[in-house]
Amino acid sequence: MDKKLVKTLVKYLIAFAVGGAMTLGVLFSQGYFHQTELLQKYKNLCDAFTIPGVILMLVTALLAVSNGGIFDGLSYSLGRLFRMLIPFMNKSDETYAEYKERKHGGGKLRGYSFLFFTGLAFFAAAIVFLVLFYKVY
Repeated sequence: MDKKLVKTLVKYLIAFAVGGAMTLGVLFSQGYFHQTELLQKYKNLCDAFTIPGVILMLVTALLAVSNGGIFDGLSYSLGRLFRMLIPFMNKSDETYAEYKERKHGGGKLRGYSFLFFTGLAFFAAAIVFLVLFYKVY
């Protein structure tokens, strides 16, 4: 197999494992495995798949926004504040332009879309269970 394909598959498998662990955590917290009513099971399955789906998609959105540099000003300001308030800390005279160049000089973060598509798959499963819930309801 191609190295790039293997690397992509590993990323997706890890993301699905994390999402599956979140799903199982929600199911255990709601007592899913001791329930007998079908309506309640569909509701809990919908909840359990919605949470990792939304979390994974929002993490992707946060990475995309952060990659655009929206948090650079806040990060620079807080860093300057801490260096000013904490004694014996290295006091650099780095300007904001130098800070941005240092932070984004190596290029932008790439290759995190797998999180979005994994979250979308979990969210699609949640919608299926929602439709089943309303068919029984």
